[in-house]
Amino acid sequence: MAILTFGIIFSSFISENAKAQEGKTVKSVDVQYVGYQTVSKARILSSISTQVGDKLSLSAVDDDVQNLYKSGDVENVKVLANEVGGGVELVFVVQTRAVYGGSQFTGNTVVDTSKLKRQVDLKVNDPIDEELLKTARQDIQKLYRRKGFSEATVSYRIGAPTAEGYSTVVFAIDEGIQGVIRNVEFVGNTAFASARLKDQMTQKEKGLRSIFGEAGAADAETLAQDVRAIEDFYRDNGYLNAKVTNVSRLRADAKYVDVIMTIEEGDTYMVESLVVNGVSALSMQDDIVPYLRTKAGDKFAGTSLKSDIKLIGDQYGSRGYADARVVPSLEDAGNGAVKVVINISEGRSYRIGQINIEGNDKTKDHVIRRELPLEPGQPFDTTKTEVTERRLENMNYFANVELLPLDASYLDEKDLLIRVVEKPTGSINFGAGFSSIDSLTGFFEVTQSNFDLFDPWKFSGGGQRFRFSARAGSERQDYSISITEPWAFGRPIALTTEAYYRDLLFFSDQYDQTDMGAAIALRKSVGEFTYASVEFRGENIEITPESSASAAFQAEAGEFMKSSVGLTVVRDTRDNVFLPRLGSKVSAGFEFVGLGGDIDDNIFTVQGSKYFNLPYDAIVSFIGRYQHSSNGDHLFTRHFLGGANNLRGFDFRDVGPKDPTSLEALGGSKAWYGTAELTLPIVEKIRGALFYDIGEVSGGPAGSVGGGVNSDWGVGVRMFILGSAPVRLDYAFPIQADPFNDEGGRFQFTMGAQF
Repeated sequence: MAILTFGIIFSSFISENAKAQEGKTVKSVDVQYVGYQTVSKARILSSISTQVGDKLSLSAVDDDVQNLYKSGDVENVKVLANEVGGGVELVFVVQTRAVYGGSQFTGNTVVDTSKLKRQVDLKVNDPIDEELLKTARQDIQKLYRRKGFSEATVSYRIGAPTAEGYSTVVFAIDEGIQGVIRNVEFVGNTAFASARLKDQMTQKEKGLRSIFGEAGAADAETLAQDVRAIEDFYRDNGYLNAKVTNVSRLRADAKYVDVIMTIEEGDTYMVESLVVNGVSALSMQDDIVPYLRTKAGDKFAGTSLKSDIKLIGDQYGSRGYADARVVPSLEDAGNGAVKVVINISEGRSYRIGQINIEGNDKTKDHVIRRELPLEPGQPFDTTKTEVTERRLENMNYFANVELLPLDASYLDEKDLLIRVVEKPTGSINFGAGFSSIDSLTGFFEVTQSNFDLFDPWKFSGGGQRFRFSARAGSERQDYSISITEPWAFGRPIALTTEAYYRDLLFFSDQYDQTDMGAAIALRKSVGEFTYASVEFRGENIEITPESSASAAFQAEAGEFMKSSVGLTVVRDTRDNVFLPRLGSKVSAGFEFVGLGGDIDDNIFTVQGSKYFNLPYDAIVSFIGRYQHSSNGDHLFTRHFLGGANNLRGFDFRDVGPKDPTSLEALGGSKAWYGTAELTLPIVEKIRGALFYDIGEVSGGPAGSVGGGVNSDWGVGVRMFILGSAPVRLDYAFPIQADPFNDEGGRFQFTMGAQF
């Protein structure tokens, strides 16, 4: 008998006798069980490709063992190869996983058992997965943490299987006592205000602003991390000997505790001198000294020293010195001064050997490689490896990205291993939404950010973006489908194709507008924050006036073919799309209409936004837009203002020239508006807003009335409780209004953000 043993990491030990049997005919394939049989023989055999009549292949059997482990049904596998007349008999000896038979909880008095069971992501009859049980234990501890029981501990054990192979998992909970932080106080801090020190802490006081979060938990481990963070903050600001000498947790009542930190600040230090040792491959005067922030005579700052260490490391790394090490030290120079010494171990310069990628089971290799700023044969530039890591993380395909330099077969080379862990990239969303613009709508949306049009079996892994959206309600019917190829023509040029149908009933009570068309767009980055795009669009637009509509709207009736080319340049430096605190976004675009079709017009649009972050997380924003149509002969080439996205003190699209008969807005060839807004945090995930809007629509059709500057002010709420995009509630009061606008206040409600 020969024994073939395969490990879970897919290595194998095969005896010489067993190896000698390779190539013999497989006479039978059987399964034997060690312990309880919780998985059927048929299910085990379905993971085994080796069949009766095959020639014995050790690599094929190795694959079979890998497949069994990947199935999640087995804990251990051993393969026996028995010599029989004229061939070999294979026996897969398996120890199957216990089957989950439910959970029991002991020690829980604060949290209901039903709520605890929802933290266990296993179903009865599933094989027991230890990783899922560990995750459940962590989730239960987080649940207690949110309730202020930060010292709660959770353990579990898997019970002995029943005769049927079912095991019950017993979670034992020690809840401890509740300890929600009521107040954090500092003693001995004179250099920095208590509020600034609190900003360095992970743990926060439980209060109105943290009502929706986990603030208030006071576990010892996180508190120790906060102590280190406060000490690091002092050292970064020149207080090298600063220490948190004592931390007390005083119980205020059965639920709350107060945390008191005693700080010994010490004195600040000056830099007596700066010495850099070990530089030979670079020029001190050209490559290092001009860029250093730590200078003799300045107050010592840890942040400056950290910056200098990174700068020196990057200078070496950009030249291929992948093993360069930069080690700082501080020497007491007396009289409140320190000597800063930076010792450098240069190593040697390397070229890139092979670039290998692991973990991309779904994403195709070329989708990753085209994002790499590195190629074999180039210097092993560590600054570019950092860029590579950021690029791959920003693709949002991977839960984890790791880059590892490895020794290569040549002394002057290093291989680069890129190890990724993939995550789901597709989603299906459906539900209902409401806004003061288009009322109640139902929606259904399918997106896949790692789509592959040319893989009809999987439709994933090609790096394309797919989106199908359907919205339907009493005021709109909206359907669209789009695909984006971010690397068209083998270059980083995004090619988007789109087709859509939109029945827009909410524009006016006087008419309905239906748009059906398609577009092709190309977009190219021209810098880190800037991109340009060109779009070719063709659409059929139908205007259907109501039977009771006035003559001005009846004259707009008909179907129109509109074809256009649009050119747009955008510069976007915002730090966040949904809640910008810093940065700006500026865009300018031309739409040339009249390349065939029934419409002849040219439309110019320029818009911008700027954001400032003030103390206490106050955000001030300024937003503006200007639009101009050369002709504006039709409703769909004119511009309108009013509603939740611009002049909030007025009805949707109701600002500007109006029909004298119905007093319905006709729009104009020119429109501009500006908004100034201040938002402040009220509680966690909820912000209050104070705003001012001003704008004007002019250049209306002949015979129209009204117009002029309109403005409003108001207050609002921004709620980030349903995801990234906020729910926006605003109430605005008109300040200036033309004679044909209602001067009463307006309530505006929307979900989502303006991009």
